[in-house]
Amino acid sequence: MTTILIIEDDYRLRKNLTELLREEGYETEAAENGAIGLGKAKNIIPDLIISDVLMPEMDGFEVLEELLKDQETADIPFIFLTAKVEKENLRRGMNLGADDYLFKPFGIDELLDAVKMRLKKKELNDYKTLALREQLTAKIPHELRTPLVPILGYAEMIETEEDPVVIKDMVKIIGYSSKILHKRIEKFLIYKDLCVKEKGKNFLFNKQNQTRISSNLVCNYLLSIQEDLNARERTKINLQPQTLCISDWHLQTVVTELIENGLKFSGGNSNISLEGCTKDDSYFITVRDNGRGMSKHEIKAITAFNKFGEDKLSEHGLGLGLAIVKKIAELHGGSFNINSEKGNSTTCEVSLPVESKDYKIFEAN
Repeated sequence: MTTILIIEDDYRLRKNLTELLREEGYETEAAENGAIGLGKAKNIIPDLIISDVLMPEMDGFEVLEELLKDQETADIPFIFLTAKVEKENLRRGMNLGADDYLFKPFGIDELLDAVKMRLKKKELNDYKTLALREQLTAKIPHELRTPLVPILGYAEMIETEEDPVVIKDMVKIIGYSSKILHKRIEKFLIYKDLCVKEKGKNFLFNKQNQTRISSNLVCNYLLSIQEDLNARERTKINLQPQTLCISDWHLQTVVTELIENGLKFSGGNSNISLEGCTKDDSYFITVRDNGRGMSKHEIKAITAFNKFGEDKLSEHGLGLGLAIVKKIAELHGGSFNINSEKGNSTTCEVSLPVESKDYKIFEAN
């Protein structure tokens, strides 16, 4: 049965909410202040929390802040009840990751609609998490084993090989396979870290993290892309310099994943273009390739561990690149979009904030 925790210092309101939700078939727990509510939340792990904002001992904001520190409680949907409509209070709650606000006095239908919506969203997120776990279980062993086989095989053969030329070739293959293995592990760890931040509603948008994007910076990023893709020669860069609210490391990840994806799926050794320009309060990074294109169904199906048009275990790579780009963009209050013509080309566009405006965080998410 679905459990809802009500944290409210007003006895009459707490009692009415408890009775109403029980009549709707929900199991309820109640607490008269934030400190008691926090303890109950960690003990029972409810499916939803409805909490007043202003309470003695510990207010609703402090309760939410503490819950976000614990992985077990970080993803519990949280609805605030408040009689105040000050912009700062609203902004603080949304920046912490509150799922909804109900302003007192509120109607029964308004409450029940909010509860149903948040529980439905949680159910969908739980389903996605389960699906991702199943994909992970199926794909990770195969994708890590593929580059590991030549490493182990050639390492064993070197022990008995006497020809230095042959040994040198074997070492090259071991080195190349090691780089592939390392990159796949790194991508998995990056994606896992972003999922934890997303689950804990820890947005990365921060005015302290700023990087000035420029053609020279992007050229330096290209050095980290695998050599056989010839990124420096095949990428045509045309962008406006701009200071973005994103760390250098996250920006490099976005740019290199977009370029690497474009190069891999372009026909033959055809070139790709990278453009950057400012529109209003956002900076748009656009990568266009000349590959086979994607159908609407393929675009919609882009998720972690799902490659373009393929879902076979024989397919090389985890398919994490664009999923990582999407999460980084959204966790910075930006967006990620794909437009494509089947059999022709694909355009990937990322928007990132160029100035610190807190409200953009929850509007974008």
